[in-house]
Amino acid sequence: MTILWLTFLGLCLNLSSFTSALFVPQHNCEGYFDYFEEDIGGYFGVFTAPRSGVSSLSWTVSFSAHGYDEDTVSPLMPYPSKALAFEKIHNGERGTVFVRFQDFGNELPKLTYAEVNGEVLCEDNEYKAPSITLTRTLLMSTSAPNSQSTAPSKHLVPPPPPPPKPSTTLNDNPFSRRSAPRIESDFDQCGEEGFGPLQIGGELVTRGQYPWLAALYDDRSFEKYTCVTSVISKRTVITAAHCIHGKSPSQLWVYLGRHDRNENPESGALLVSVNRVLTPSEFEGDIVPDKDVGLLVLDEPIVYTKYIKPLCLWSKDLRVSPDEGETGMVAGWGYDQTGEKTRFPMTVNVRLVPLIRCLKEMKRAEDFLTSRTICAGNSQAHGPCFGDSGSALVVLRNNRYYVRGIVSISPRQGFTCDLSGYVIYCDVAKHIDWVRQNMVV
Repeated sequence: MTILWLTFLGLCLNLSSFTSALFVPQHNCEGYFDYFEEDIGGYFGVFTAPRSGVSSLSWTVSFSAHGYDEDTVSPLMPYPSKALAFEKIHNGERGTVFVRFQDFGNELPKLTYAEVNGEVLCEDNEYKAPSITLTRTLLMSTSAPNSQSTAPSKHLVPPPPPPPKPSTTLNDNPFSRRSAPRIESDFDQCGEEGFGPLQIGGELVTRGQYPWLAALYDDRSFEKYTCVTSVISKRTVITAAHCIHGKSPSQLWVYLGRHDRNENPESGALLVSVNRVLTPSEFEGDIVPDKDVGLLVLDEPIVYTKYIKPLCLWSKDLRVSPDEGETGMVAGWGYDQTGEKTRFPMTVNVRLVPLIRCLKEMKRAEDFLTSRTICAGNSQAHGPCFGDSGSALVVLRNNRYYVRGIVSISPRQGFTCDLSGYVIYCDVAKHIDWVRQNMVV
């Protein structure tokens, strides 16, 4: 990569003594969904799967909220913690997940859609304008459950009475308080940047600055570094399909928390083996950027540290401007401007441009540009180069980094890259359903 600008909570309580100004919407998911209140004043909603004995659960839920705040509904997360939720599934009980609500004014977001494994549990109308629809998804997968019982499961909290139909005033609060366990999530800290250099115009990434960064090797010898990968869960990293297509899991190793490529082994880093190699079915080995995304499922769950943390996944409710124009960041161990391999990762800021501009300015790339690709460049001709394939193009939203694209191809200039034009990325936003369906959390 060439030189750049360097850039819980206490006990939870069943929804009860809401303030007199808070309205609780009616929903059509009795038995599968309930609103709850925490004793610190927050509110959340819990979903319960319709049946037990299922080892893989793919959730899709939608809420309607007043206004236009994308953060009113949190990501969908295992309830009350990942460990307990997965233990329940493994034991043959019904899986449970939850969302948190914030900045919703005097009316909680309204559940309008819930689906598990393709089975629609409920549907309802949205709020009248101004409102926004917020869709959240989550895939939970574990080994086959110990029990295949289809009997009703034990609830993590005593099942509250069905919520009353909303009144025409904001003063009807007929809920009784019930205790519930503390909620935790592995993804509370996703996309958080560590410490960076203080000088302007620095070249290198500091240790732990981007804790999702990981290096991909073709064997354990540390001689065959190939690509960049990024942590997206405790079992999954994301990279480019062309980095892993056709390779067996036994060939590949992921070096998590990697920083100094000359230090082997590296303190604070972790070399892990691969269990599964996943690429889209339409990817056939040719480097075609619009399907150049892949996943590696690791053999064992990793433990997050200050050097190893996940990147936030894109979600459908994160809006993309048709004119693009957003500033993104890419980091990796690619070649520098002299064509030399880098010892430490470097980062560069790039600006995303609309497809029509990319087509106009890079006519020779028209065979590689589709609606599922992104172009991004840098006015100083800085950007990712050979060795940076698979690196995540990330954008900052609400003080967290989200993966928007994956480094795929760049124009060449002899033995290095021609960065006077644009680098072409696979648009992860257009593949997010495939990613969520195939990743293991």
